[in-house]
Amino acid sequence: MTAKAPLLAVLAALLAVPALAPAVAKDPPRAPLPQRKPGAAAPPAEPAKAEPPKAAEQTSAALASQGEWRVGPVNALDGTFAYCVAENRFTSGHGLIIARNTPGELNIAVAIPGAQLPQDQRWDVKVQVDEAVREKVAVAMQPDLLVVPQGKDEELFGLLQRGRQLTVLSATDRVAFQLKGTGKALADLKTCAEKAEPAPTKKAAKDKPQTPSKTPFPDALGEILAQAGLREVEPVSFTDVPEEKRPADYAWRLGRVFGGVRERTVGDDATLAALTDEYVGTLKAKCPGKASATLSAAESLQGVEIRTGSVDCESKEESVHVALTFYLTASRLFTTFFHEGPAADAATSNKARDNITTVIRRLAGAPPPRP
Repeated sequence: MTAKAPLLAVLAALLAVPALAPAVAKDPPRAPLPQRKPGAAAPPAEPAKAEPPKAAEQTSAALASQGEWRVGPVNALDGTFAYCVAENRFTSGHGLIIARNTPGELNIAVAIPGAQLPQDQRWDVKVQVDEAVREKVAVAMQPDLLVVPQGKDEELFGLLQRGRQLTVLSATDRVAFQLKGTGKALADLKTCAEKAEPAPTKKAAKDKPQTPSKTPFPDALGEILAQAGLREVEPVSFTDVPEEKRPADYAWRLGRVFGGVRERTVGDDATLAALTDEYVGTLKAKCPGKASATLSAAESLQGVEIRTGSVDCESKEESVHVALTFYLTASRLFTTFFHEGPAADAATSNKARDNITTVIRRLAGAPPPRP
């Protein structure tokens, strides 16, 4: 991740869908977008006729931006460049994100405040810039985030730069954004994607002098924690602990919950199932009382397998709950995130696990950098 994340970096990092990533594995029936929650602002009514409304007629109903456009890069799990985003907040709290990678593929994402979209559900939508219309399929990447892949479409990119209004329409809903300031923002976005510098190698990063900071984590880890809502965790230092006795490569505290991450390179014959079963078995063996474990099935994405679970240890002194996220990359890097704490704080541990898993799942879809 970049050291200075854009305003909506959390949303931007979730654009792991075509064209910036492989298609969603499941293809559920496409359905109308659900209506907003009761009490939420109603969308402007759609025109009665099938033809798109004129741009001049739309402008009054479009949401206005609340600030300047922010443009910046987003990196993949290994710290290499993935794509760039331009993002802004609008009145009513909606967010608009436009992402572009080096080959020129586009994604448009809409953050919908208060929405409860079924994750990975698809909908037929129309993306309209002034009078120009594209018929696309949108994907709910999280309950309040809708992503519309565009593929390579320089004509649409130019329209977004020059146009007055962007509208996204479904069978039941409509949201429109004024495109003020997109000329410069999208020019910067294109430059960002085309001139992205390769991330430094591990050796270069290791040789680079480290400067003191509030969170002494690598940039990629710090960004994952921030996107998972763990920006304010308290770092744990292992300065005086021999490396072979450290419980993790990096660790932190979240109230009474102790969290950490450890990664290691494994052989070509190692499987995620075997690695995670071994890890969980070790935890259970250390329990002085009754131990139990739950593990999900492995989830295969582009270049990475993910598995989650938990281990519970019931003892006379105190019951402990450990929430776990595992992933194994195509480059044979096995990573474990854990959050361990009292059973009474299991909800905190599980939420941290689930949030990190969501971030990993989305980032895993980012395409590799071009040679």
